Amino acid sequence: MTDNISIVLDQFRRAARNFIQTVDSAADMQLEAFLSGVSRSLAELYSSALQLPAVEPDTSGIDTTPFAIEAWAKLYNSLREKIGSLDGYWRTFDSTDEDSPVQGSLAGDISEIYFDLKEDLQLEETGIPQADFLWELRCSFRTHWGRHLLGALAAIYDRQIE
Repeated sequence: MTDNISIVLDQFRRAARNFIQTVDSAADMQLEAFLSGVSRSLAELYSSALQLPAVEPDTSGIDTTPFAIEAWAKLYNSLREKIGSLDGYWRTFDSTDEDSPVQGSLAGDISEIYFDLKEDLQLEETGIPQADFLWELRCSFRTHWGRHLLGALAAIYDRQIE
């Protein structure tokens, strides 16, 4: 692995762990401080994810663990309670189409991002080939949690949380 890829990957890991730590600390924070911290960590995470290189995986498939629906629901419910009336927001799912707005949920977005990142970081610990790990990170970002990130970041920004 080149030094540049190592640097990019280290930055991504730091950003992901920072986001996870911020979410894990939600119960100990006031709402405004929590949303401000989430907003900053999402911006850092987005910036670092954009730097992930496009690579082809070394193997044909990655074994993933089943989605932990109970753990997700617990986090989602606790965040929804914390965020309260600020949870729901409206957005266009795909800005390139003339779609009608759909309702989003900050708690849902944050929970989805959190579990995707935790799963991806745990995947690295299994010893998968580096190219497979990089491919999975970029694919996960581009196909799932990146959209949640942008929705959450816009919703927090629109609420003028500093």
